[in-house]
Amino acid sequence: MKPRARPQKRRPSPTRKLRARLHEAEATLDAIRSGEVDAIVVSGPGGEQTRTFEGATHPYHVLLNAMSDGAALLVSDGTILFGNRRLGEIAREPLEGLRGSRFQQLVAATERPSLQKLVREGRNAAREFAMVSREATATPVWIALSAVPLGAYPVGNGAGAGNGDTILMAIITDLTERKRAEATRLELMQRVISAEEDERRRLARELHDETGQSLTTLLVGLRSIADITKLTKARLIAKRLREVAARTVDDVGRLARGLHPAVLDDKGLAAAARRYVNDFAKAMGVVVDLRVERSVQRRLAPLVESTMYRILQEALTNVARHAQARMVGVVLKHENSVLELVIRDDGVGFDPAAALSEASGLGLHGMHERVALLGGSVQIASRRGHGTMIRARIPTGRVGQRASN
Repeated sequence: MKPRARPQKRRPSPTRKLRARLHEAEATLDAIRSGEVDAIVVSGPGGEQTRTFEGATHPYHVLLNAMSDGAALLVSDGTILFGNRRLGEIAREPLEGLRGSRFQQLVAATERPSLQKLVREGRNAAREFAMVSREATATPVWIALSAVPLGAYPVGNGAGAGNGDTILMAIITDLTERKRAEATRLELMQRVISAEEDERRRLARELHDETGQSLTTLLVGLRSIADITKLTKARLIAKRLREVAARTVDDVGRLARGLHPAVLDDKGLAAAARRYVNDFAKAMGVVVDLRVERSVQRRLAPLVESTMYRILQEALTNVARHAQARMVGVVLKHENSVLELVIRDDGVGFDPAAALSEASGLGLHGMHERVALLGGSVQIASRRGHGTMIRARIPTGRVGQRASN
């Protein structure tokens, strides 16, 4: 009786082997992406070698994803091994599409050679680039590259990885808001300079047209007195010249107060506001109800006080020129480290959006620019036939106060 032959084990088919390896590779990738592993086993001529980031811990991917900047781990040719969520937002690409792609391809074509050079050199470097998305939207970014050494750990066969191997850590900072703020600041500075030039032109015209003519009248009158023989006639001319001189003194004083009132330096914003409102009410025949709270009596930084004084001037000038108002209410207060000025009138009103779009802007552009330079804000509410309300707020904070003299 022949012994029964043992059943031979069936060799796995090539297809089954391939599927098993594919499943293993997918499981490994999932583990790396989820942060379950922070080391890589590399097979080579010297056997298997385990490489890990020096000082790496399990939750490093959590820290990277919590960053406000973009972050990427790159191999020597710029291939992205890992990218955090912020990088995907800046590049406007899903993270799955970024992994395995070349980091250099994320920037503008004209800047890729420069970035390629930095990556190839593999050393600490930083530069500004333009990151371009598929929609051709360019985002200004600051890219900082740092070399991260890979540690060497012996394995069972005694083999170890070289200590000189490195990867690159790329930190990508979105400069959009910074660029926008810088552009806004430059625009504000240009407008302030332009406003200063307009003010100089206005003063030059007034000095020429009013003060200059008055002084010319005085010179002509004094010359004519020298030729007069009758005392009575000389007295009449002298009386007229005295009136011209008095008017000239008033004009020069008005111009000086318009440039910078001495009372603002000597007694502060509250006293300067009271004097200006009283002069305005008398000159324009408009009833002005001024309320200055006691908190404003404390001196503030000169720039804060002068800025708010200019806002008051500009607002009341607009009332005189355009509002046709009969009554104006002014409130000045300082609380919670914020200086606030509120001006209401019962005039004809206007469309603020339309006024701001015009070149003149009723001086509204100047208000916004002055206050914005100090981190404040201006709110304007108005409708045709329903008057106007202007509220200017300037934070004072640490620099807002100064010691009283």
